[in-house]
Amino acid sequence: MAVFRRYKRTFLILLTLLVFLFGAAQPAGAFGKGAKGPDVFAVQGMLKSLGYFYGTITGYYGSETEAGVKRFQQKYGLPVTGAVDDRTLESILWAYASVKIPKRAPTPAPKPPAPAPRPNPAPTPEPTPVPNPPSGISAEEQQMIDLVNAARKEAGLQPLIVDVKLSEVARLKSEDMAENNYFSHQSPTYGSPFEMMQKFGITYSSAGENIACNQTVQAAHEALMNSPGHRENILKPTFTHIGIGIVDGGQCGKMFTQQFISK
Repeated sequence: MAVFRRYKRTFLILLTLLVFLFGAAQPAGAFGKGAKGPDVFAVQGMLKSLGYFYGTITGYYGSETEAGVKRFQQKYGLPVTGAVDDRTLESILWAYASVKIPKRAPTPAPKPPAPAPRPNPAPTPEPTPVPNPPSGISAEEQQMIDLVNAARKEAGLQPLIVDVKLSEVARLKSEDMAENNYFSHQSPTYGSPFEMMQKFGITYSSAGENIACNQTVQAAHEALMNSPGHRENILKPTFTHIGIGIVDGGQCGKMFTQQFISK
């Protein structure tokens, strides 16, 4: 409110001075081309500020001043005479006052600050469930079964089904080799692989056996796949079931027995 009063007071003082100036210099009538003096000087200054007078402010009413007055009169809908009559002078005064005393726009109320965006944490991927090996099958034995079936899949063959009872027989064979310090298909305890299967009630139409002595499942699998006879058992299309037995011991660290059957 104090700012508005200050602007209003300034405007009234300016308007009073300008009216007094023109009232003292020219009590009545219009003035135009050929006139000179402080009234012309003031009109030239105001028209130049408003953008209608392009010449030099000299106080002499020449052709350029007349042209500027005409441009102003045309813009404000006044008779285009080129002379400053009472209506033209009043319009120049008001136009100049509105430019020199700007209206103060109301100050907008401050906007509340926008809430800071909360970072969206990346969703934690759910761990892929690891299937539990069948009851009675160790993690290492399941690993070897997976490697065998992956090799069969790559060869376009059906996967072998885990036979838990056959795996128990294969584990007994690996334990027998580790405890009796031998490495052979012929067991001093159980006889041949086929006799051993029959002794433990395993029925089959055809059967086969692979044995390995190594430190890890991966190394044992690669050694068997690099041996033509053992590879043939792993990839034999007629085999349908498998039993794996792995025990710690023996000269290599672990003993491996793979037994295959067709049902």
